[in-house]
Amino acid sequence: MKTERKKEHLLIYALLFFGIFMLVPIYILFMASLRNESTIFVSSFVTANPTLDSLKTALTPQFIRSIGNSFLVASVVTVVAMILHAMCGYALARMNFFGKEAVFNIIISTLMIPVSSILVPLFMVSKILGITNSFAGLILPSIFNAYGIFLFRQYYLSFPKELEEAAELEGCSPYKIFFTIVFPLSKPIIVPLCIAFFLGNWNNYLWPLVVNKSADFQTVMVYLANMVGGYNTRWNIVIATSLLACLPIFLIFAFLQKQLQDSIKISGIK
Repeated sequence: MKTERKKEHLLIYALLFFGIFMLVPIYILFMASLRNESTIFVSSFVTANPTLDSLKTALTPQFIRSIGNSFLVASVVTVVAMILHAMCGYALARMNFFGKEAVFNIIISTLMIPVSSILVPLFMVSKILGITNSFAGLILPSIFNAYGIFLFRQYYLSFPKELEEAAELEGCSPYKIFFTIVFPLSKPIIVPLCIAFFLGNWNNYLWPLVVNKSADFQTVMVYLANMVGGYNTRWNIVIATSLLACLPIFLIFAFLQKQLQDSIKISGIK
């Protein structure tokens, strides 16, 4: 018993150490954002004379607009993708139709295709459709993701059929069964996927850079990249802007932390 307790304590201390170690870059970012242009490159873990001037300067109207654009794009993509991917995963897991395995294999095979290899064709299609320099161009190509469809399918393969059979006996249609029973009970897979999709679209840089040239639809990652260039880069403002760009992510993760833990517990019990 004593040996097991020692192992548990060692594991806790190791996890605590690595947790603190992972927070060090965030702490450095926070400390650096409180410096001015003359002290930004001072090697110190503590800012001697902290100031909010850099953060105030970083809060420009264009930055606030880019934050709003990123939040809108990431939110819409996440919500729409969850619904469509869940429907597709449910169809591949429960329904029988000709070519089901072939469709699933084709969807999974897209995971092996790098985004950079289809960037030019994707841009050409977007240009033909007339959705460049618009929210539609930022949102529509980002919705499809084989990873989400695959995880939903795997989840629904182990979903209890008794619930669906009971609903069928009550006269529910397949659409009603899915939207009133199956989808609401998919929280263990929806919560982690929501976090992953939102983070992925929030941090997306390459596609927004290619498909959009208008400042009105500029995302926060493109805005940050445009701040760096030449010999006139104000690094204290860049770092302060980076911290402000991370704040929404921290808040969303803090808000969904309990739901994420609950979904992991439910998946473990299941």
